[in-house]
Amino acid sequence: MPSPTLPSPSSLTARIPAAYALSLLTLMLERGHAKEAMLSGTRLTEDELRGQHAQIDAWQYAVLLVNAMRADPDHGLAYELGLRSQVTKHGFVGFGLISCATLREAIEFSERYFRARVPIFSNEMTVRGDEVVIELRETVPLGPYRAFVMDLAVVELCSLFAKVRGQDPATFGWTSRIHVPHAEPEAYARYRDRLPPFSFNQRAIEIHFPARMLDEPIATADPVSVQLAIERCEQEMSRQAAAHGTRGQVIERLRCEGGRYPELAEVAERLHVSERTLKRRLQAEGCSFQGLLDEVRQRDAERLLADPQLAIKQVADAVGYADPANFARAFGKWTGLSPKAWRDRLAAGRGPK
Repeated sequence: MPSPTLPSPSSLTARIPAAYALSLLTLMLERGHAKEAMLSGTRLTEDELRGQHAQIDAWQYAVLLVNAMRADPDHGLAYELGLRSQVTKHGFVGFGLISCATLREAIEFSERYFRARVPIFSNEMTVRGDEVVIELRETVPLGPYRAFVMDLAVVELCSLFAKVRGQDPATFGWTSRIHVPHAEPEAYARYRDRLPPFSFNQRAIEIHFPARMLDEPIATADPVSVQLAIERCEQEMSRQAAAHGTRGQVIERLRCEGGRYPELAEVAERLHVSERTLKRRLQAEGCSFQGLLDEVRQRDAERLLADPQLAIKQVADAVGYADPANFARAFGKWTGLSPKAWRDRLAAGRGPK
């Protein structure tokens, strides 16, 4: 496995619960690694990670993850962390999940409120005939971390939903299946019997399970507790929105659909302000709508280029460039590299400059 490298700091501005870093640190200590080596460069102590409501910067988790992957370059870390996940680790989000009336309600709850705990990916549920598909999308470019973090996320979600339903996979088996766009890691063979079935080299990151499960009742359902969890999660999301200001709200709404991103007028309408007000607020925060659009396009382009099955022209189309030459010029302006050079560096394990 190539030595992992840190992604751009601009992609790691989110705050995440310290409990996630503590889970990784605990696993690494169990595997015999030194605490000082794992926490090197994070500016964190183990005591800080144990705070009930403690949060850390995403870059600190990224440094811890790099330290862990260098010390133990095994994709099985992602599987092990996902399988070990407990509902309680997710605070009021976990409390809300076990209090929902049905799995459908729990999934809808997670779609909205997992962002309050892990603002680096979003999940969306669709029903396709007799099957449910939950697709996960990264909301910040994870670069060389993508396969690890997203595998951890899908295994963790499958494990959490099994626990919410009161079904121990070790006894009842898994009812879910996982699709991922990357190749099968070597560690998968060792974990195969403990994991939901994986399909590799697929088009997207998805969880599949039978639609009949959606309306099965959850034994721990409590509507009063759900409402309490919603109130707490809304408070947390409001704090995050305030912390990220208008810039964060605009980035959240800049999602490419059908090969195009929303224009200024569309985003202003969604934020219930005039175009002039939106421009003024962004200017006060030291940025512009075009600059944020370029930032999001770069993020999406890097994510897509990380998939070697996609031609560069397909990536260009997906981020709104009909002409690959125009895309190459824009990408060069953003990164200092051509799309091919960026992809080659990533494949070589060196990461982008």
